[in-house]
Amino acid sequence: MASTATGLSKKEAMRETARRYLADQIYVSILGKSQSMKIRQVLKSVDVKGITLRLVRDVVAQSSRFETVDRRWAASVRFGDNRRPFERVVQDILVSAGVPLGIDKLAGELAQVYGRPAEYYEQMLPRILADGEKYFKTGDAHGLASWLLNVTSDDEADVVFDSFLSEDQVARFTEARLAAGWTVDNIADTAASVVKKCKDPIPLKILALLAWREIGSEDFDCVDFNVAVLADDRTIVLSDQKVYQAGVVKDIHKALAEIAEELAQLPMDAEEEAEGPIAVTDTDKEEIIQMILERGSVSLEELLDAVLEVGPDDPGLPSALEILREVLAADDRVMWLGGTRWGEVMQFPEEINEVPPSLVAPEVQPFETPEGDVYDQMLEEDGFDGNLKSAVYDPLAEDVTDEDPARTMYQPNGDSQRCVLKYHHKQEGTLPLCQINPDFFGVEPEIIPIVLIDEGKRKTAYLNNTTRLIYGLKDLYKDITEVSGAVFHIEKTDRPGEYRFRFDGEIDSQLGIDLNRSLELLDLKARFESSDMPIYDVIRDIVGKQGMAFAQIVNEVNIVKRCSRLLIASILSSYHAFHTRGKSDQWLFDEKKASQGFNKTKRKYVKKD
Repeated sequence: MASTATGLSKKEAMRETARRYLADQIYVSILGKSQSMKIRQVLKSVDVKGITLRLVRDVVAQSSRFETVDRRWAASVRFGDNRRPFERVVQDILVSAGVPLGIDKLAGELAQVYGRPAEYYEQMLPRILADGEKYFKTGDAHGLASWLLNVTSDDEADVVFDSFLSEDQVARFTEARLAAGWTVDNIADTAASVVKKCKDPIPLKILALLAWREIGSEDFDCVDFNVAVLADDRTIVLSDQKVYQAGVVKDIHKALAEIAEELAQLPMDAEEEAEGPIAVTDTDKEEIIQMILERGSVSLEELLDAVLEVGPDDPGLPSALEILREVLAADDRVMWLGGTRWGEVMQFPEEINEVPPSLVAPEVQPFETPEGDVYDQMLEEDGFDGNLKSAVYDPLAEDVTDEDPARTMYQPNGDSQRCVLKYHHKQEGTLPLCQINPDFFGVEPEIIPIVLIDEGKRKTAYLNNTTRLIYGLKDLYKDITEVSGAVFHIEKTDRPGEYRFRFDGEIDSQLGIDLNRSLELLDLKARFESSDMPIYDVIRDIVGKQGMAFAQIVNEVNIVKRCSRLLIASILSSYHAFHTRGKSDQWLFDEKKASQGFNKTKRKYVKKD
């Protein structure tokens, strides 16, 4: 019974067994599917340790049980002559499986062979499979009667001949029956014991013959015997109709892992390269489009993995992404949603195409008093004092319609972005993009829909790269009681296009405004609106003697009057009374120097109309 009898070493025999085991698993998994399967789909359909895409491809490519068309695999019986006799196809399917199959599997595959509904064959098959001379039933599955031991004779020589066995085959396993003690009631236990004694896997018919010898023709039932062995979890039967100990599965997994490792070292052959994502077929395209329409939005990476079998570690990923992007861009059923995300074509709300009037920073004209004094003059940047040349590009000082995106000092990109809510954005339910690193959401397309999740609630918001705003945040802001300065974070999740909105009660030290301060600012706002006064006076009243950072000044001034940060920087730099405290960035107003008025050295920096 040594493996050398078949010309194979023990290791080679195990590798052959492992390949057969995997092919058996694959065959049953793909049988009856309405569509042929890509290799990556085949891989996911079987639960076998140690297997890789390359191993699966190698196994199916070397087995006559499988056929590939358009880089998709199915049972080869599907591609034969559909004029074959119906029962011949049924038997071919069962022979390839090597184990009993359920009617659903058989009906599903027959439907693909003949192009008729599976339900038609589900009704037809029970009558055909009831023929005991051709088939047998075990549970809800059916097998071929040819797998059973033929015991129509009492003579062993006739049984061996009628069962298509040879005396040499039987002789190899004679020692395994010694002291077996077969009875009708202990078939599964005795079979497991005998299989364990055998050095090699034993053909199921010979195992049945050993049992028949002891039980006798009168009490032995070949169907009951096969049913008992097939149902026992201590043994497994492969498509070669040989019985193995269940423990061999561990050795099979080990052998498969070794084969997979060897294959990984080999260069990619022409057939593998042909299966690469060099083109998207019409079938691929329709499958991709349907996947997008069903899910709402899907990333290119997900589509490539599911349909074109290109994974994250595949060297062809960059080119595959570009090919798929071009295919989708040409289809009017889907649209680009930013990053690598694509979704069904949607209509965006009209309001996200405009900047709300309350957020627009108007151009302020110089203010001239009856005495001829001129205030609120804009300076060139070179005329800015202190840290203002850089402070004007702080995202907390910038705002929509009052920013320089090319020079903004964005926070680092990452999995999260820190945002600070300002008074007027809280009112409008918006967020300026100057506070978000451009790479976090992406600068294209023009409008990017995103989903924000807050304690289980999902809210759709819209990012407009042209207006430089995120719209639709009012519902997320309603639980924030702070007038200004609430800090929240937008965090990436595992799903593209979905982000977590997180507010933990943090208040920014520069933009935070408590209730008392807000009342003071609202009082100043009322005075500003009821009288003719320059922005200079607003800044003077806000700064006072306490010292304030530039971003804080800009924020409070804008609560009183929407105003450009560049004008505020110009005013702070133009008058002797405004100065910083020591080497700090805190601005103060010195009442004693107020009479000195405009700093004449700044005249050369005043912008001309």
